Amino acid sequence: MAKSPAKPTPDSTDAQAAQVKIQQSPVFAVVINELNLIQDQLLKRQALMRRIEKALSDRYHAPNRIISYIFRFDHPKAMITSADIAPLDAVLNSISHAQELNVLLHSPGGDGSIIEKIVEMCRGHLPRRDAKLRVIVPNIAKSAATVFALGADTIIMGYCSELGPIDPQIRVAVSGIVHFISALAFVESRDEIMTKIQEATKANEPTAALLQQLAGLNIPFTHEMQNQINFAEKTAIRLLDKYMLKATIKKDADRENKAKEVAKKLLSKQLFPIHGHFINADNARDDLELSVDILDRTDDLWKLIWEYYIRAEIQMNIPQAPNTVKLKLFESADHSLITQDFAKDPAS
Repeated sequence: MAKSPAKPTPDSTDAQAAQVKIQQSPVFAVVINELNLIQDQLLKRQALMRRIEKALSDRYHAPNRIISYIFRFDHPKAMITSADIAPLDAVLNSISHAQELNVLLHSPGGDGSIIEKIVEMCRGHLPRRDAKLRVIVPNIAKSAATVFALGADTIIMGYCSELGPIDPQIRVAVSGIVHFISALAFVESRDEIMTKIQEATKANEPTAALLQQLAGLNIPFTHEMQNQINFAEKTAIRLLDKYMLKATIKKDADRENKAKEVAKKLLSKQLFPIHGHFINADNARDDLELSVDILDRTDDLWKLIWEYYIRAEIQMNIPQAPNTVKLKLFESADHSLITQDFAKDPAS
């Protein structure tokens, strides 16, 4: 005996009606189009990454892979931090055992204490000790991001790429407004007062006002700033000595001396008076004597790199939800992760 078809329950009827209403809503089409746009742009970026990998492989005569590590610049939380380790690991695992690895880096910098760890993570996914790590700078890699670049074998730069000085920046709130001030500024203030006290003492001039200024400084904080500067310098020296300079300077002592020279230049207020000082590809190669591969703006490889970067920047400026912003993009041709936060930092 044939069974009669089951009658729809009130709950299923309500659910179907709700689904119809959703699909007929004008908002539904907008959201679907947004999702399609995001997916379409992801596929286009990843297709570009594969084309970049092919161009890099042809250029360097070895199989190359690429990941991107791209930051938003107008948010106080868009800095290199230890929270980047997990998403970086996920993206690196998607290209593990690449013969040569390229990191497309666009970053204002951040926590210099984890830079060596990130460099070693990247190198840990290379199968041979002599495999190459490159950092590609499509636009900006400043401060701790510059230190990261020093841990590569070569930095790829174009006509608008820039590095920067490596003096640590300290987040300080003044009248409720957050500022980033160079650690060197605090140390130089202390040293300047100390010099004036010594000069005044030798000249038998009064020092009371100068001693009062010195007493007004937070000495433990200033010592900590000196420690931060020393750490940035030592990190730069270690990375240069261990990696970038190794191919061109064979003697250990000579290589260490050159690494110290480069690190001191990158911390020099005489050479770079402000932290945002523009260090272009020619400066990096000729003045700092870094290993830099400079691409002309008409170079096909540069065109691919620039198109990928522009697409990534545009995508980073499309919010995923109201009152949020995308902070960082971690991406390979096979994997993509985006971190986000509130549009305004509650702590600022």
